[in-house]
Amino acid sequence: MVSDVQRLKEQLHQVSMEAKQAAGGLAGFKLRFTQHSQQVESLIAGTATGVDRDISEILDAAGKAVEQAAEALEIASAGCKSYADQI
Repeated sequence: MVSDVQRLKEQLHQVSMEAKQAAGGLAGFKLRFTQHSQQVESLIAGTATGVDRDISEILDAAGKAVEQAAEALEIASAGCKSYADQI
C-alpha cells in the first residue's frame, strides 16, 4: 500500500515535470510569437494611426505575459521538485 506521503511526492514530481514541459512549450511559442510580432511591427512602422500603436502595444504586452508565464512555470516546477525531494 502506497502511503499518503509517497502519493504526495509522486504528485509533486508529476506537477513539476508538466510545469517544466509547459514552460518549454511556451518558450518555443514566445520565439515564434516574437518573430511574427516583429514582422507585423515592421509592416506598420511609420504609420500614424492610433490603431497601429495599439496593436504594437498589445503584441508587446502579450509577449511579456507569455514570458512571465513561462518563468512562473519554471519556478513552480523547481519548487514542487524541491519540496518533493525534502519530504
